[in-house]
Amino acid sequence: MDLEEKRVCFAGHRLDIYSAKIEDRLRNVIENLILEGYTVFYDGDKGAFDKLCASCVISLKHRYPYIKIFKILTYYHPDKEKYEVSENFDGSIFPNIEEYHFKQKIIKRNEWIVDNCDVLVCRIVNEYKSGAFRMVKYAEKANKRIIYL
Repeated sequence: MDLEEKRVCFAGHRLDIYSAKIEDRLRNVIENLILEGYTVFYDGDKGAFDKLCASCVISLKHRYPYIKIFKILTYYHPDKEKYEVSENFDGSIFPNIEEYHFKQKIIKRNEWIVDNCDVLVCRIVNEYKSGAFRMVKYAEKANKRIIYL
């Protein structure tokens, strides 16, 4: 992957009810980022918001075939059936987090995602100590550009 490519990641709650309005807003944000030159998208694949984000990026690949989406894995399993990567993705990335306790791996994976992206698109409904909330706080400390939905 070219280090000059602009990268986008996402953070949101696992469980949430989304309206068409949120989906339309998300799609518009992603398309505007593409028009600004962002071409690589990271999918955390851990819940409703991640699935919505991946779906929007994948649907925009028809209009912008040069964009890429990668699934960022949390756990490595030699049996690849435990984490299938759809053909709609351009691949997967497993950050170097194997040494961490399983309860820390999602946190460390999320920090890796923020460290390796240029902008974070997020939807935080409740400000409680969720992984998404922590990811946004980590991005704020890292002075990343954050787009709130």
